[in-house]
Amino acid sequence: MNEERKRILDMLENGTISAQEAVALLEALDKTPNSSKPKEKDFLDDFVSIFQDEKKGEKDHSSHTGNPKDKLLDFMNSALNKIKNFDFDFQWNQSVELSHVYQQPNTDFDKMDIDVANGKVELIPWDGEEVRVECDAKVYRTEDHEEARKQFMENTSFAIDGDTLYYSTQLKWMKVDSKLYIPKHQYKRISVRLFNGGLKADHLEVQDLRAKAANGKIHIDHLTTKKAEVETSNGAIFIFNAKADHVEAESINGKVQVEGDISYSDVQSLNGNIVCALTGEKADTVHAKTVTGNIDLFVPENINISGEAKSNFGSFKVELEGIDVLEEKNEVVQKSIRFSRKMDSLDKLHLFAETKAGSVLIKKHEQKNVNKDNA
Repeated sequence: MNEERKRILDMLENGTISAQEAVALLEALDKTPNSSKPKEKDFLDDFVSIFQDEKKGEKDHSSHTGNPKDKLLDFMNSALNKIKNFDFDFQWNQSVELSHVYQQPNTDFDKMDIDVANGKVELIPWDGEEVRVECDAKVYRTEDHEEARKQFMENTSFAIDGDTLYYSTQLKWMKVDSKLYIPKHQYKRISVRLFNGGLKADHLEVQDLRAKAANGKIHIDHLTTKKAEVETSNGAIFIFNAKADHVEAESINGKVQVEGDISYSDVQSLNGNIVCALTGEKADTVHAKTVTGNIDLFVPENINISGEAKSNFGSFKVELEGIDVLEEKNEVVQKSIRFSRKMDSLDKLHLFAETKAGSVLIKKHEQKNVNKDNA
């Protein structure tokens, strides 16, 4: 019982739970009789079940009209509750490292479904029609190499069924870093779901990209797509050199940076800075929103603009030539500006930026504006 109390107090001290939640947990602990009965589930069992439920719900994604940010918040709140209610009874001191390669020649598919519970994923297009998946695994709670390999093989799956490549690792006591070498084709759909781990991809051509992580950074360079939806709950998002009709990038805790020739951009972070650099004349709409971070928007030089920016406690800098300020408010807890610009162009950019505690910068795009040092 004392160990449980200490754990609750440690979580309070680290800011994982609030004081009110700590009191509720301590009261519940007092009401719980001492028992040596083992728990029916450990916390990772439950985490994986959350992740799988999220995956099942995504099948009907196109029919949902809910706010993606609200769904992310609900998902993370559920996960946090599981952390609070289960013991961290890991046997991390026991582990076996192993490698495995899946390989299949002469493939013909245009969709990918990737689902990894614990580990990083890298997508690498290459010449040829062969698929190669390189797995570097670490299996916990055992020191027996044969048992570790058995666990890996039983809980990792790779297959090409019809027009879809499937790759999945779901064992809770196993971390698998995966490199997928795929044919350099244009794909109809790529879906990547990660629970604990990041995604890196280069030179992807895909009509519909869905990438979601609960805990991990997402980095995509040279993306060509009609629509991309990229989400992470804890981690940064970087999308560079994109050619896209529609990009949505959202993080609960982390920086979001999007750069490219994009028609519609929706970029959001609850706790992190936002950088959006539009490089082409096809830019039509950019929507940027954060609570605690700053917003930096870089727009094409010769394009009509209809813009609006809001901040509760920050400031505005609109460093564009030919701007007409239509309305400006500078109250103590609410600042806003509406502006427009008319150029000799048929293209028009609709711009909206909102931050509660940060500042907003809007200026013309130059290559030096895009800082990739921290990506």
